[in-house]
Amino acid sequence: MKKALLPILAAFMVLALFAPAAAAGDYSDNPQFMSFNSPEKLSLARSPDGGTTVYNAEAAPEATRTAVRSLSPEDWPQFMHDAANTGYSPCDNIPADSTVVNSTSSLGIDVIGSINPVVFKNATGHKKVLVMTGYAGFEEPDGLTKVNLTCIDWYNGQMSVDWVQDLPRTNKTTGYYSNSWSSAATDGTYAYASSDNKTICVRVSDGQLMWTFTTYYDNCNGGPTVTDNYVFCSDWGGNYYCLYKNNGTMKWVFNNADTFDYDMTYSQATPAFDPTEGDEGKIYVTGWGYDSVTQHTGFLYKVDVATGTEDWSYGIGNSESFCGSVSVDDDCIFVASYSFGSNGKLYKISKDGSTVTSQSIERTDATPSIDKARDRVYISGGWNGGIYGSATPGVRCYSTSNLNLLWSRINQNMGGWTCSVAIGKSDEEGDKLVFAGREAGNNNYPSYCYNTTYALYDAYYGGTSWNYPAGGATAAIAWDEVYTVDHEGDLYIFS
Repeated sequence: MKKALLPILAAFMVLALFAPAAAAGDYSDNPQFMSFNSPEKLSLARSPDGGTTVYNAEAAPEATRTAVRSLSPEDWPQFMHDAANTGYSPCDNIPADSTVVNSTSSLGIDVIGSINPVVFKNATGHKKVLVMTGYAGFEEPDGLTKVNLTCIDWYNGQMSVDWVQDLPRTNKTTGYYSNSWSSAATDGTYAYASSDNKTICVRVSDGQLMWTFTTYYDNCNGGPTVTDNYVFCSDWGGNYYCLYKNNGTMKWVFNNADTFDYDMTYSQATPAFDPTEGDEGKIYVTGWGYDSVTQHTGFLYKVDVATGTEDWSYGIGNSESFCGSVSVDDDCIFVASYSFGSNGKLYKISKDGSTVTSQSIERTDATPSIDKARDRVYISGGWNGGIYGSATPGVRCYSTSNLNLLWSRINQNMGGWTCSVAIGKSDEEGDKLVFAGREAGNNNYPSYCYNTTYALYDAYYGGTSWNYPAGGATAAIAWDEVYTVDHEGDLYIFS
């Protein structure tokens, strides 16, 4: 019989079991321990209107006449480029150096550190950049009550703010450290974002709020995934939601009531979508916590989109947790683990769940990125030390076919547990470039955000092609440009 601990007990069990290097209170700013700071969040008080949607009736008539435009492969419309979270861009003319660079420093906005920008080109040829704003860096400032979904217009070397849509954000005055780095998503006509217990849909052309869905608990790190018909989102209380894209109403919610073997306490992944199986496809999601029966601490689930039920699940233990997101390849999936006491692992798992291969890596919340054509999977992890312990940062490249290590850049001032690798191609010699960042801060006070962008040659064992002393968070590659955020709240664009 399955037995799920109450969230408050599970939170303390995690702290007690997996924080040997520091007292539990020392983890106060780590988002994977954010509930520790507040009795309210430890109890995970359920939203009284959770599972409901508010639709903007005034905007509805125009919404029905607004056709969703077709996105281009050159766009970067959601976290890690696509609904499968591959992190791969087909752009083949990305910058071979950092000589042409622009930033949002003059716009008067602070972009939240570690988010992945969303970029697409509209019908008039203007590039639109969607970012979450409201404060710079990783830690939320005192008195914070909201964050913003901000749309930036980028055209002919000129930047301006198109519109700003507010979202709620609980702040430190309640003892709650969210520090969430969830990213937005778009289908080219509407934009989607999550914060606290809200997921919203906004019309891109004018910033008009279309609908607001209320989750049972607050969102953390995992942003929405958008497909033709659905928006998938999550909250930190172990719930993943499937919403009808046109009106934001809930088709189903997947949580411990639907799991066969493993019960998660926390959920913070951006769902990965695979359209190739089932009537309406499958999604892969993760969770972590502590299951008193199985002794497992990390959980991976394959969920049928048509029914919202589990196909299969996979559990891990020994202080390992699945705190990041899955990426989907043709016949397998990849996911990395975070260990609270040692190294993490990179997992390759067949789509039927029958075959599992792994390699030891730096602990991470990052999402593996996949270059299918070149048989490569990349992962970034670790951090530069400080009061939460240390885990040597680095970037690794493995073969997708057998997980053999092809190259690594470990302890060389690059990589981090909140930074996923992005893949593109340079025009100079057609070489693949992969992008990672260097963490800001130092060993006494790491920031978990980034202050340097690295472009690495894949063909030359990860050798540095170029670097730039700004940006560095998970990059977006769109229309032959690279977009990345740094710890000071600026978005940088390399052209």
